[in-house]
Amino acid sequence: GSLGFHLDGFKRKNNNFEVKGFAIDEFAVEALEELVATRLDNESFEGEHLDEEFSNTKGYIENSSAEASGGTAGFSYVTDRGLIGFSISELENNYGLPPGAHAHGEHEEDEEEDHDGSEEEVEFVRINMNQTRYDFKGELSFSNSWIESLNANIGITDYQHKELENFENGATEVGTLFKNRGAESRFTLNHAPIGDWAGVWGLQLSNTDFSAIGEEAFVPKSEIEAQGLFGVERFTRGNLTGELGLRLERNRIDAGGVCDFNETSNSFSGSLLYDVTTQSNLLFSVARSQRAPSVEELYSNVATTDCMRFADNEQLVLHAATNLLEVGNPSLDKETSQNIEFGFRRHAGIVTGEFSTYYNEIDDYIFLDLTGEEVHGQAIASYLSRDVIFKGAEAEVSFELFESSSSSAVLSVFGDVVNAEFKSGGNVPRIPPAKVGAELRYFGNNWSMHLHATRVTRQDDVGVLELETDSYTLLSVYADYHWQTGGAGNGEVKVFMRGDNLFDEEVRNHASFLKNFAPEPGRGFTLGVRYEY
Repeated sequence: GSLGFHLDGFKRKNNNFEVKGFAIDEFAVEALEELVATRLDNESFEGEHLDEEFSNTKGYIENSSAEASGGTAGFSYVTDRGLIGFSISELENNYGLPPGAHAHGEHEEDEEEDHDGSEEEVEFVRINMNQTRYDFKGELSFSNSWIESLNANIGITDYQHKELENFENGATEVGTLFKNRGAESRFTLNHAPIGDWAGVWGLQLSNTDFSAIGEEAFVPKSEIEAQGLFGVERFTRGNLTGELGLRLERNRIDAGGVCDFNETSNSFSGSLLYDVTTQSNLLFSVARSQRAPSVEELYSNVATTDCMRFADNEQLVLHAATNLLEVGNPSLDKETSQNIEFGFRRHAGIVTGEFSTYYNEIDDYIFLDLTGEEVHGQAIASYLSRDVIFKGAEAEVSFELFESSSSSAVLSVFGDVVNAEFKSGGNVPRIPPAKVGAELRYFGNNWSMHLHATRVTRQDDVGVLELETDSYTLLSVYADYHWQTGGAGNGEVKVFMRGDNLFDEEVRNHASFLKNFAPEPGRGFTLGVRYEY
């Protein structure tokens, strides 16, 4: 009838990821150290970073095992005029940080003493994450009114994660406890068409309390607020469709000191879609958007009493996710982006696909920059802002090879490339390399097969203190077979198989800070069965 219920749950567990060769690229780690020493004319580098901080593993990433579980329960009451619903979700996740991503214990101030007075070093670090989320949804429709519908979405999140330090003697301690508790709501109004125009206007509100408690808290306790007013209007006449968008937003961060952040940003966009034929169209869009800096970008390892980096480098705290001593910048301004995009799309026929190219100028682009400084072997990185230009293109074309009553086949080719440079000269760091690929999809009445290959090129457009990454080819295959049970429409059983990275390539993600310590997983296979009713 009018009541709907939803239940889901999952449990997932994996051992250490297998990789081709060694987990840590020792040559890259030492080459980066040498690059830093050369650029800064620093002769103190002795190549001992690897030996003192961590040991390497071959064929797998140590401490990369993980276990996760979660579930959701919800219900809705639906009528002809609208609906109201509620759900609650739980998520637990426990995973390890790879060696080299969280160095400890190499200096006396980092060492712990056990009960008999002997010094113990942290052997490995694991993250224990818990999240509870409550969601409310409501919708009300109107007839014979200038308002078509009202929608409301409210989400309340209680998130925390612990950095568990495991010592050589078997003891475990909570190094730092991160908490994020907040609410976000979104209310929208869809108005009835006015001539050729239709649109939606809305209000978005969020309030979050962030805290980090423990010896490795690098961001101060903060209250984060945002209020946004937005609208999108669509114009349709003949072969032409146009859209205009507007967003006004106020952001406030109270870090409990003298350098609180309070800023207003605005964003505008416009696009035109022209139907060349019934099967294809042209797209042109322009946008000017602004983004306020995050609490990490503003206040990481910053004393909120004077809005300055900690005077003593020994006070700097490591960010485990990047293996860096990150330093925020309370004087950061909002990013302002001006973007132009042009595209062509063919959405029907034997040959379909799309192509787009864009040009994006960003004033005060915020990024994390390696300074070349080190404290006890840990690199220091600062949040900076500079003017940049992004240029890129992406394309995908699909060919229908054949189609019959019992089977069909489609071949797709795709690719994308992006170039990012500072206006003053030099490359923006950690930009993904160009890639090209192809996919063959073969379908039957009760089965399907997919063969997917992607070639990721070498990235040699690198930042000042950044190394190049090698090219690689990813090959994956997927197949499934399904059949009906208990008569048509009563249920379906599907057996499926997937193989990833079949060439067992060594994959170093150029955009990752930890690419030299943790490559992507090697060759892997998935077998499964699914029943739907």
